[in-house]
Amino acid sequence: MSGTSAAPGSGPGPASAPSRFAHYFVLCGIDADSGLEPDELAGENFDQSPLRRTFKSKVLAHYPQNIEWNPFDQDAVNMLCMPKGLSFRTQMDNREPQFHSFIITREDGSRTYGFVLTFYEEVTSKQICTAMHTLYQMHNAEHYSSIYASSSCSMDSLISNIDEGDATSLAKLQRYNSYDISRDTLFVSKSICLITPLPFMQACKKFLLQLYKAVSSQQPPPLPLESYIHNILYEVPLPPPGRSLKFYGVYEPVICQRPGPNELPLSDYPLWEIFELLGLENLVQVFTCVLLEMQILLYSQDYQRLMTVAEGITTLLFPFQWQHVYVPILPASLLHFLDAPVPYLMGLQSKEGTDRSKLELPQEASFLSDQPEPYLPFLSHFIETQMFATFVDNKIMSQWEEKDPLLRVFDSRIEKIRLYNVRAPVLRTSIYQKCNTLKEAAQSIEQRLMKMDHCAIHPHLLDMKIGQGKYEQGFFPKLQADVLTTNNNRWVSRSATAQRRKDRLRQHSEHVGLDNDLKEKYIQEARNLGKNLRQPKLSDLSPAVIAQTNWKFVEGLLKECRMKTKRMLVEKMGHEAVELGHGEANITGLEENTLIASLCDLLERIWSHGLQIKQGKSALWSHLVQYQDREECQEHLAESPVSLGPERRKSDSGATLPTLRVSLIQDMRHIQNMSEIKTDVGRARAWIRLSLEKKLLSQHLKQLVSHQPLTKKLYKRYAFLRCEEEREQFLYHLLSLNAVDYFCFTSVFTTIMIPYRSVIIPNKKLSNAIITSNPWICVSGELGDTGVMQIPKNLLEMTFECQNLGKLTTVQIGHDNSGLLAKWLVDCVMVRNEITGHTYKFPCRRWLGKGIDDGSLERILIGELIPSTSEEDLGKQCRTPPQQKSPTIPRRLSITSLTGKINSKPSAGQIQEGIGEAVNNIVKHFHKPEKERGSLTILLCGENGLVAALEQVFHHGFKSARIFHKNVFIWDFIEKAVACFETTDQIEDTEDDVLIQKSSCKTFCHYVNAINTAPRHIGKDGKFQILVCLGTRDHLLPQWIPLLAECPTITRMYEENALLRDHMTVNSLIRILQTIQDFSIVLEGSLVKGVDV
Repeated sequence: MSGTSAAPGSGPGPASAPSRFAHYFVLCGIDADSGLEPDELAGENFDQSPLRRTFKSKVLAHYPQNIEWNPFDQDAVNMLCMPKGLSFRTQMDNREPQFHSFIITREDGSRTYGFVLTFYEEVTSKQICTAMHTLYQMHNAEHYSSIYASSSCSMDSLISNIDEGDATSLAKLQRYNSYDISRDTLFVSKSICLITPLPFMQACKKFLLQLYKAVSSQQPPPLPLESYIHNILYEVPLPPPGRSLKFYGVYEPVICQRPGPNELPLSDYPLWEIFELLGLENLVQVFTCVLLEMQILLYSQDYQRLMTVAEGITTLLFPFQWQHVYVPILPASLLHFLDAPVPYLMGLQSKEGTDRSKLELPQEASFLSDQPEPYLPFLSHFIETQMFATFVDNKIMSQWEEKDPLLRVFDSRIEKIRLYNVRAPVLRTSIYQKCNTLKEAAQSIEQRLMKMDHCAIHPHLLDMKIGQGKYEQGFFPKLQADVLTTNNNRWVSRSATAQRRKDRLRQHSEHVGLDNDLKEKYIQEARNLGKNLRQPKLSDLSPAVIAQTNWKFVEGLLKECRMKTKRMLVEKMGHEAVELGHGEANITGLEENTLIASLCDLLERIWSHGLQIKQGKSALWSHLVQYQDREECQEHLAESPVSLGPERRKSDSGATLPTLRVSLIQDMRHIQNMSEIKTDVGRARAWIRLSLEKKLLSQHLKQLVSHQPLTKKLYKRYAFLRCEEEREQFLYHLLSLNAVDYFCFTSVFTTIMIPYRSVIIPNKKLSNAIITSNPWICVSGELGDTGVMQIPKNLLEMTFECQNLGKLTTVQIGHDNSGLLAKWLVDCVMVRNEITGHTYKFPCRRWLGKGIDDGSLERILIGELIPSTSEEDLGKQCRTPPQQKSPTIPRRLSITSLTGKINSKPSAGQIQEGIGEAVNNIVKHFHKPEKERGSLTILLCGENGLVAALEQVFHHGFKSARIFHKNVFIWDFIEKAVACFETTDQIEDTEDDVLIQKSSCKTFCHYVNAINTAPRHIGKDGKFQILVCLGTRDHLLPQWIPLLAECPTITRMYEENALLRDHMTVNSLIRILQTIQDFSIVLEGSLVKGVDV
């Protein structure tokens, strides 16, 4: 498409046609050859008088015959031009013309607008007049016979008893609503209609009224009506965005204008009329219903009022768009649409005298019954709607694709607001702000009206056959089809003025016709893909036709799934994904929660597509429940006493974490047991989040849709879930999400009760599996801890339930040292979330007991999440590791191993590299966005954390030989240093440097003494860990390191080549530790519990 107007003198080809102001001119009315055909689908009562009954109308003519990019849907246009069929009147009735508009929404979501003027024309067919007269005779005979049967007096006696004036009134009443061929003139409705791509309601109304005036006037119009119709179909262009247009009707010009790309969308329906019709309170209530995507039925006697209210409400939704069924005028033959179990916005015409209370609605007061509870905010419901999710999707998709037009306007408005509020760009108040764009918009409209941008060609004589199209007052003439179906007029081609105007329009279109060019591109693509597809008709709802046109919608869902999963992977994998070529760095950082909510909405739409009958508000959850019912019924029938295997608990049977069976039904039961979730939509979203976190979403959904009998029962054959190839691709895209770890269930449902299972795995080779003392355990996570829980004697495994702990971070384990067997070598502790299946391993490999190792009765273990694997591999990981393997945490055994032998020591260079890496990891942690940070506890106390790195520094050159067969630990050096500091502290000195040094010494001694006096039975290595954590939190480590390096005790406990005795190494260590001074470090409570500093 290269222009914005049809090229005069040429046929309506693809290059010019999409830019026409009007696509079709349609004439609807009675077919004299067919006669009177009752419209049985309209459901009218045949007890009514024939003048009030509904008869079938037909499309008498439409020009042109067909347009490739907008095929003519004859049935839909006929039903919407005359929604209640033909209407008959006599000379006694009101016969004022009525205007209304309608809208047709096609399968791809595009809209076409229709503007209709209905007037009455005298019936000249004797056959139809006779048929109506016969119907009245039959109706009167039935009516009076029923009266005589129920009354003892006749109509004659009834009339004789009333006075003459009343008799005259009764005679008039009898004549009203009656028809006598001998005395009455019969009129029948006829409609003229314009089909346009944009809702230029006022302009089309003026044009149609001028056509009607030309027909009803005593004087014939200046030109034949074909000239005016040909002009608007082929010679009036569609105004480009931001431009105005003047074209000519029969008697006077018509002006219209189109908003620019950065203005609000075109809305030619008066908003003031909505407030006048509904009132403020009713409008707010209806608008709330629309925002919450309820079923809204508008009810009025006037078709145009229905359209005005519906279009006005959807206009007020900006920047959101109504995503569901939208039928502002529901034809009488399609009343069964009201039973649709989906959100809709429909308009229904009420008959005169109809009692609205008798109208059978699908839901009683749907708004009131679904009103949110008083304490729940409106937004919590609105963000679950499809219009909100689609708005967010469009925002995300705009990173790759062209912005949605509404989103582009919305973003430009937001930018303007930020410019106006430059001093406080993020200021939010509860006070309404003045609209800064109103004056600008009004000026744009006024400027376009004052100065016309385009003026269309005047209507002109056509090459018509003589004798046809003869004017007859009151009758719309039979138009000459040959001059209206093609644009082959030689008069226009000879007009130099018209040619120059055409050239100017073409040049202008090259400048501003971007939207039309893009539209033509998409139209051409659709044309190439769907040459053999016929346009679905509103009345033709057969599965075969829907299946033919459904493929594009299915492809759209699949494309959306592909984009969403890719977007989620890019977001989760971050810059690593960018390096792999998955996207650009500037698209990372969006809320993970928003992306997952968008995925939930997509799954709901996929499961809603092609449903036989929707049950409940969530199609996915309804499918899951029916699948659950069938599976549980089969399990009950096939129930046997054989179980999957006993859960081993006794210590002598070997400590094992029982395998967690993968079960779609079990995951559903977990969701059903969550009392916090009240709705089916909420349950479906929780189930999706749980399956995504367990990396089972694709597997579960594949299992669900593989149940062929149930899928065929619930879905029509054209449904997405029954398109095998697309379904497999969809599941494959979901499978790609298993590449990253999500905690979308754990992090959202923070208040639910979750069952956990823990197992303590002792080292049976060097220790007893059971002890006589009383063991205890405390599990901590990002959201809280369990508190101290006593472990029953002789049991290494226990199950407990507590409020969601979030990601697990630490486990505290200990015992009271009672009994004869009070020394316990714990290899590790395993803890599993029984809902999500996340299993955490807390390595220990240290003794618990007095007089062994460092004498600790309790230890703080740092957890690591075990990657999800197959069930068999998981079972292997849960068992005690083979004894011949080397330990995974060498720092705990670097001084004395379990047998007392010294392990190989790292070099000075490796130790310095480890310190740098540990500090660098902490710095990187704080430079990440807060929601992308991992666990700081692991960076401090984990295998390669800061505590482990500093331990290596203190171990280097440490005189670790046994003194009197007693192990020497770093904490022994710390305590000797404290004793030295406390002794030297008594000497007075007035120098500033010495005072600062003494202050640091006092602080150090205070921290060490607080750790020693804490009411905890922590070993010496555990105390050193607490000291490092507190020093890091309070930014004291750079002060403490030089104190210890200069302490006299160091010469007795360290070799000369020790790192702590090398001044350059100590200064380098101080500089490295100073890089984390500016960060606010918050320690987990379990690390420093009971230590008062």
